[in-house]
Amino acid sequence: MAESAAAGAGDVEELVVVGRPIAESEIRALQIQKESPSLVSVLAADAVGRLPDQNIAFAIGRLPGVAVERDQGQARYVNLRGAKINWTTLSFDGLSVVSPEGRSSRFDNIPSALASQVIVSKAVTPDMSGDTVAGNVNIITRSAFDKPGMNFSAKAALGYVALGGGEEAEAGLFFSNTFMDDRLGIVLQASKYHRNMVTDNFETDPWQTAGAGRDGRPGAETRRWAREYENKLYRLTRGNIGGSAKIEYQFDDNNEVFASSIYTDYQDEELRSNYIFRFDNGATTVTGACPAVAAPQTTSGFADTCNGNTPDKGTVYGVQITPNFNSLESSEYTWTNTLGGEHKWADWDLSWRLNYTQTEDGQNAPARTNFASPTTVTDRPTVEYDFTDDDNHTVRLYRTILTGNVRSRGEQVFSIDAFPLVGTGTAISTTDRGDPTFAYTGKFDAGRDLEFLGSPLRVKVGGFYSVRTKKAEEVTYGATPAQLAAAGRPLTFDMFRNTKPFQGDINLGYAFNYFSKSAIDDYAGVLLRAGVLTKQNTSGNYYRVQESILAGYAMGTLDQSWGNIVFGARVERTQNTGSAFATIAGVQQIVTAENEETLVFPSAHLNWDVRENVKVRFGVTTGASRPDYDELRPNFSITDATQSISGGNPDAGPEKAVGFDAYLEWYLQPRGFFSIGAYYKDLTGVLFTQSGVFGRDILNSPGVDRSGYTLSTLRNGGDGYLRGIEVAYSQSAETFVESAGLPDWLGGFGVQANVTLNDSETTIPADGAVPARKAPLLGTSDLVYNASVYYEKYGLSARLAYQFRTAWGQSVGAYQVLNGAVVPVTNGDVYWDDDEELDLSIRYAINENLEWTFDAVNLTNDSAARYGNDPGNPIENETFGRRYIMGIRYNF
Repeated sequence: MAESAAAGAGDVEELVVVGRPIAESEIRALQIQKESPSLVSVLAADAVGRLPDQNIAFAIGRLPGVAVERDQGQARYVNLRGAKINWTTLSFDGLSVVSPEGRSSRFDNIPSALASQVIVSKAVTPDMSGDTVAGNVNIITRSAFDKPGMNFSAKAALGYVALGGGEEAEAGLFFSNTFMDDRLGIVLQASKYHRNMVTDNFETDPWQTAGAGRDGRPGAETRRWAREYENKLYRLTRGNIGGSAKIEYQFDDNNEVFASSIYTDYQDEELRSNYIFRFDNGATTVTGACPAVAAPQTTSGFADTCNGNTPDKGTVYGVQITPNFNSLESSEYTWTNTLGGEHKWADWDLSWRLNYTQTEDGQNAPARTNFASPTTVTDRPTVEYDFTDDDNHTVRLYRTILTGNVRSRGEQVFSIDAFPLVGTGTAISTTDRGDPTFAYTGKFDAGRDLEFLGSPLRVKVGGFYSVRTKKAEEVTYGATPAQLAAAGRPLTFDMFRNTKPFQGDINLGYAFNYFSKSAIDDYAGVLLRAGVLTKQNTSGNYYRVQESILAGYAMGTLDQSWGNIVFGARVERTQNTGSAFATIAGVQQIVTAENEETLVFPSAHLNWDVRENVKVRFGVTTGASRPDYDELRPNFSITDATQSISGGNPDAGPEKAVGFDAYLEWYLQPRGFFSIGAYYKDLTGVLFTQSGVFGRDILNSPGVDRSGYTLSTLRNGGDGYLRGIEVAYSQSAETFVESAGLPDWLGGFGVQANVTLNDSETTIPADGAVPARKAPLLGTSDLVYNASVYYEKYGLSARLAYQFRTAWGQSVGAYQVLNGAVVPVTNGDVYWDDDEELDLSIRYAINENLEWTFDAVNLTNDSAARYGNDPGNPIENETFGRRYIMGIRYNF
């Protein structure tokens, strides 16, 4: 493959490297980053339009200051510099897009093949959405004018998932062409990816303290007992599909219009065999000191230290098994359509966009079942639990022997299917649920060059208007065991058992058989068509929230001999109207609530060119993240007896931040980079669940004033900060090898590394007897780093990349005061434990058009683990296996 060095060592913009994907991507990214008017990190495609990973979440997870949250081993959400996932917004070509899940933008449903660049803005400017606290991820789609003429590429890959032996497959096509003397351009793209996998899982959840549990022995406040232990044993088929079409036409040098349509869809089929061992079922509270002589075991023995049990190890007699065998299907799609133009008129540069976006978070369940052990103690197992190894909680099952009222352990049982089960609750159901969003958006920008005090001044103004409607609708049909019996329709696990045993590697302590998806889905369908399944009342899950945003901004870029200053402000007026069901005086009815707020977001950025390749950036920014749509819904549940209300909060306001950034960027030649920076965000109005006066009259009924009731909901209660240091470095050995006269092949080595150190704190308001306390900001790891070593020469491109982040908070829990100590009620604050991933990527150019690819993913097979309050109380541990995929890419 051809290679060329820079024409001038001091000019990054003239450097061209052909046929080296890592080098090409890095050079393009650094060019964009250096010229940016504010602080950004950039991921750019190479000459044939490829990014390094299958989806956008994986790809941007390697950038400085970016940490990812995974779902069952797959990167999904972004914590930008330690901030919460809903504080990072998503854009396509500079236009903000609502995610299927609302404010929490998902990135695993976006194939990387869609993008030519991904720009992660960490310090926003006034022409960007004000609903941005941490930053914005802007996906720049591919254009036919990127490379005029006809271009075609195709990729096919097939792989293997080590855990469970599933397959992984990927295919993609890209076509672009220009016509009419390169004035008309067309881009077409399509991709599909899927994999089959199983999981190794245990969950010990929730942990309970005295008062919430059944331990009344002395010292109970220091002990936490697991209420239940469970295995969620998934068989998954998940993937994404993506497609885009764009047509662009350049009338002349001053006028261009385009129309584009992008569709992405994340699909997940989950077959869940969920076995729950409910330790506290039927247990009684134990009190007082232990007797001198141990009494016969006449109870289950849960949470009783007198029979030798501890929170980590013990025996419970007659444990209820409550399994469910569920066929679940989800589809999260985004369909965004944009009509736009770029024009020059007089001295103005004009830009306009009209957009319609439709998304949906579909969560269907073709069949859900609920079983439980019979009430007879001898039909239930005696369970020995061993939680001493935090990475491998296990149980062993035995027969329960009942002699009179004394319980004892019988012979060991190796198959859980040996214990009888009966239907319980809604024994079988089928659900069709979707949370669609419809958004109509218009955006207009205008800019021109002026002069201010003898210096060039670029002025830019614009407006933005968007109407977004999100709603949730659910239709569920189900039947109880009594209804099934009356219809002569039995329900037993044997009806849909298959012969496939557990495919994972974890030591469960028992054996079982999976269920057949076709059998369970078909039976639910038969019951539905026969009218045995009746429609359930799911109106409590319904809501509709409409949001309108009207914004305007003005900003200027003042150029100086030493750099430039970017300054301005954005004004946004937001109106929300929400509707949901509430039961008032025994009557279910629609309740509507409205809210309105106008905010101003000033910002300023100073970019100082210390030398040609050294830049210092300072920034002051403001932003606000509004509550999610489902948090604004007025879906109230009223209890008149206690004068209490629970539900959403239409009055919840945005979480606000003022940010400060100071960074040094050094663009090393010919293609290295070093940066170091510090940031600080002052936070106000952070949302927490807490109680307060309701304060509205919308739930009043004749003779009953509920405005003074206590509403437990999400409220703006906490202030705090987020601060940190970020360091990034990348460098090829090529220049050093040449200057030192070393063998040429050594010049192919290079390194890329970045590290982020975070510190955060928020104040959680007092709750009854529990005083106000401090906690880290959700989503914040104290340490995040990425390190990769690569080799790129002679047509070979190989990269070994490692990602690591320390524990971070997932949710804030409830606490209580016992014997003067503040202890969790159940799990307390929940954290994800340390996370790491090691990936290997190899590309070899067979010739100018054909490339061989190989990827090995999750080589450390690290588990996704959570704990409650402290690492000594793990509540989940799940592993997903290593994956290997090999393919061919053709480019013309």
